[in-house]
Amino acid sequence: MRLLVSADIHLGSPIRSIALRSPVLGDRLQQASRDTFAKIIDLAIMEQVDALVLAGDLFDNGYPDLKSRAFLIAQLSRASEAGVSTVLIRGNHDALLDHWAHGDLGPNIHLLQKGTSSIEIGDTAFHGLSFDAAHVAKSFLPDYPKPIPGKRNVGLMHTSLDGAPGHDPYAPCSVRELMAHGFDLWCLGHIHKPFERIDGPVLAVMPGIPQPRHYGERHGGTVTLVSLGEGPPEFARHAISHLGFSERTLDLSTCLDQQEVLRSLRNTLLSAQEPGRDTAVRLHVTSDRHSTELVTELAAEVLESIDGVFLDKVQLSPPPHKSGAETDDLVRLMQKEMVEDGFREAALNQLEELRLALPSEIMDELDEERLDALLEEAIAEVFLKLHAGVSQ
Repeated sequence: MRLLVSADIHLGSPIRSIALRSPVLGDRLQQASRDTFAKIIDLAIMEQVDALVLAGDLFDNGYPDLKSRAFLIAQLSRASEAGVSTVLIRGNHDALLDHWAHGDLGPNIHLLQKGTSSIEIGDTAFHGLSFDAAHVAKSFLPDYPKPIPGKRNVGLMHTSLDGAPGHDPYAPCSVRELMAHGFDLWCLGHIHKPFERIDGPVLAVMPGIPQPRHYGERHGGTVTLVSLGEGPPEFARHAISHLGFSERTLDLSTCLDQQEVLRSLRNTLLSAQEPGRDTAVRLHVTSDRHSTELVTELAAEVLESIDGVFLDKVQLSPPPHKSGAETDDLVRLMQKEMVEDGFREAALNQLEELRLALPSEIMDELDEERLDALLEEAIAEVFLKLHAGVSQ
């Protein structure tokens, strides 16, 4: 039995934060989500897998538009016509979705949920439970059936798995209990960074988000092929995304004129080109003479003549600076204040308020672990404002 495992497709994700900064990149990401899912179907057919396993969050919410649903059904029908069955569950994002509201899903497409939590395909039994509420704080594992004797048993679960750091505790489940349940393979969703867990003959696969939607998901972009034979399950990750996120560093502090700045920008952005895949670049720039706005505008001009590369964001930091300048007094006071407990507590409270107000796809960029980096960015902007102006 050969399986192609994926999760967290997030069809219909609004990509709001990036679209506000760059409408062109926002549009490309919207299309990349569909292109990547079509590529997943292509891979399943080419590899002649027995089943495509989708471990939740196919859609970004419980109310997908008819166009997105039609796209999904058309793609899964392609797989079915090629002899590839699909087994899926709902995750926390599409928990309230009624998959049958507009008709049958089609042949060989199996949604596992309470009441119909198991399906047998060949010599393999698939077991899964879907979210039926957006927030589930308890483990699903006690409600999973026991393994069927004489069959290979595969579990589908959408879970934060031990309450993974940086992720809300959706259906948390201990790795130890999961691996001891008696299944041969667990296909997991929810964590967008891929990983595998192996315990003797048992394999658990978190394939990651196949098409990253923002810089915080840059370690995604994969699906996992799994083979179930006589021995322990075997697996291999496959890069699948149409658009990836990367970072580049650039020192503009020694550039003497704008021509030199443009030349440096072009060389750096050209280095991000990847054959067969678009790239969104986050530029970490060192300069005490150029504002974020100016570098962003110049980078946009340079990218007009570079195919397949988009600008995600410019982050500026000043070069090492000699102390003693009067204008640095404010910066030093701010740096001292940053380490005070009262300041940090107030900053964390404001950060949480922002997280709750922002679109879900960028909440991870404002988690508690990012506080120091955000504060350093703010300090850098103040420094640049104090020292910029002469050479812009």
